Amino acid sequence: MTVRTKGSPRRPMLAILAAVAVVAVGGCDSEPYSADPTARGSASSSASSTPGVARDLVRIRYEEVTESDAGAVEIIADGNRRYRMTVYTGPEAGSFQVWDGGTILTYNPHDAPKYQRQEHPSQDEFPRPTFFFTEGTEAFRKTCPNARRLGSKTVHGRSAVRYACDKVVPEPTAPEEPMDAREIALDEQTGLMLEDGPYVPTEVTFGPPIKADTFSTSLPPGAAETETPPPDGEETTEGALGGFLLPAVGGGHLDAASYRGKPVVVVTGPADGIRTEIARLLPMTAGGRKPAVIGLLIAIPPSDWKGSLLNPADVTAFVDSVNKTSGRFAVPVGIDVKGAAGYSMTGGIPEMPPTEPGYETSVAIAMVNSIGDLARVTLADQVDDAQLRNWLAGLS
Repeated sequence: MTVRTKGSPRRPMLAILAAVAVVAVGGCDSEPYSADPTARGSASSSASSTPGVARDLVRIRYEEVTESDAGAVEIIADGNRRYRMTVYTGPEAGSFQVWDGGTILTYNPHDAPKYQRQEHPSQDEFPRPTFFFTEGTEAFRKTCPNARRLGSKTVHGRSAVRYACDKVVPEPTAPEEPMDAREIALDEQTGLMLEDGPYVPTEVTFGPPIKADTFSTSLPPGAAETETPPPDGEETTEGALGGFLLPAVGGGHLDAASYRGKPVVVVTGPADGIRTEIARLLPMTAGGRKPAVIGLLIAIPPSDWKGSLLNPADVTAFVDSVNKTSGRFAVPVGIDVKGAAGYSMTGGIPEMPPTEPGYETSVAIAMVNSIGDLARVTLADQVDDAQLRNWLAGLS
């Protein structure tokens, strides 16, 4: 599925939200959920007993969406009528997308323009995701072909109906994504997709408290005057650096935007490995200034960490702990939680490890030229000083 408005740039954040939507909803057709209490068993969630709260208002949280490197993502869905998706960690943290039933608003703090807004997009321009399904509807048939009931199970304290689904093979012009045969589970009371193959949300809350502007697609004051979209057909690009904005070791932030338009050498890995390679590069780069040298300290929470990356306070505490133990560096170094920015940049190295605890010890060196292209990328222990000097001499 592509959650992108017509004429909008092909932004990483939009790809993240598209991937999240596929994982979260398992399809793209929108089918209004029937409020008829006879359609399913009587609701017993907190939402059903709270005056003025729809029984299909829900908050869904995912700890990580691996296809998109999104990190922690939250979806607040008002049935299939409205939704808000927010990215909380990773290089696109702070990005969100809102659909109010008639207008789509996308925000990315690292983008230019930051806001993208379109009223009344067609189904082709903006396929509506489905969160709640009813057996027998077209939306259900498309997301679970040849559905077979497999009984029930409990998911997040909710009784869910299990279905075996055949492989999804959409028509060439259809908005659905192809999917392998899989098992899904729908909440018995509301039809919410609680499992889609291996994808299960880390938290589901019915009837969550929401703000008055949760589903608002209005631009904030001044945004319309300060944010000018690019000309039709023109796309913006962040290049190999991406759009990261990371907390910096020692305070402040490391912003990829500060290095665009000029060559930069990026060292990724653990603190000691980065420090060793920076010391090696300093004499070759006029003290880390020509070209600029920066570091991305890959910080992966240990297996016994008690926090959650869905909780901003826990993320802040984790970053603070990394800051206290990482020591000093001769160049700017950002704290890259789970390596979302660093692994994205150096993913072309076959030997680069997966982003899992215990695999974060490799150190990589990436050289990005002034137009934002990745000129060189290698594991640090596979390049000698003479090669580094030759590469640096050709970097422009």
